[in-house]
Amino acid sequence: MSRPQIRLLRSLEEFRACEHIQKAVWGNVGVGSEVLAVTQKYGGVVLGAVVGGKVVGCLYAFLARRHKVLIHWSHIMAVEPAHRDQGLGFRMKLAHRQLALERGIKSICWTYDPLQSRNAALNIVRLGARVEEYIPNCYGRFPSAIERGLPSDRFVVNWRIASLAVARRLRDGIRLHRFRLASLPRANETRLNARGFLENTQICLRLHARRVLVEIPWNTDILRAEDLRLARRWRVETRKIFQHYFAAGYYVEDFLSPSAGTDARCFYVLRREGSLPPTRGTRGL
Repeated sequence: MSRPQIRLLRSLEEFRACEHIQKAVWGNVGVGSEVLAVTQKYGGVVLGAVVGGKVVGCLYAFLARRHKVLIHWSHIMAVEPAHRDQGLGFRMKLAHRQLALERGIKSICWTYDPLQSRNAALNIVRLGARVEEYIPNCYGRFPSAIERGLPSDRFVVNWRIASLAVARRLRDGIRLHRFRLASLPRANETRLNARGFLENTQICLRLHARRVLVEIPWNTDILRAEDLRLARRWRVETRKIFQHYFAAGYYVEDFLSPSAGTDARCFYVLRREGSLPPTRGTRGL
């Protein structure tokens, strides 16, 4: 198999291939080939991962203004199922960063589902992007095979591509965590149910520690396919946790994936600076 090439897409045929990729991943087309072609010409970026002359992955970003700053808003990144876990998404992000810097853009922003552990590992751990906002039902209920009718809650992340922090993360890779996982308090206590799916047993909204863990399922896509009711619970319960702790001054410092010595479990690491306002309590589920 030839080595994947990451490059700007050019032809209408290549833009139409992006439509096919969107259908394969989400079951629908969010951005059509006409918009992709216009965006490529007038300030945005449409990148492709090309293998053997075939476009198997795509990234779409347009010029936008956020908090009065000109940015690239990366709206779509997708890879065909048969070509996942080959680092293509990471390589497309790196290529986008280089192009954006050459054009004077210093930040790339996008959204992702907080319950998608794969995306969290890429965005936070590998890229060093910063979660800046939690938006409930960001896109409404839209026809996505992945969303499966759930509220489309999203994190908004800001990838400050010109910062020293991002440059260090990309240069040095995943850093070692110098704190012990077992010593950190948890905003949600969990257990495996009879079907082997993770569920919350208790949510705590009164923690004051410098760092707090929030656990999410590692297999969200399978959970949604086989137990939609429990998937909805996870959406509502994690929404409550993130909104509460973000309002209390916490932010997402890091993400611990199953490969980080967590016994096949996934945790967001929330961190705060300064003192906390009064909080509510703990409730069982």
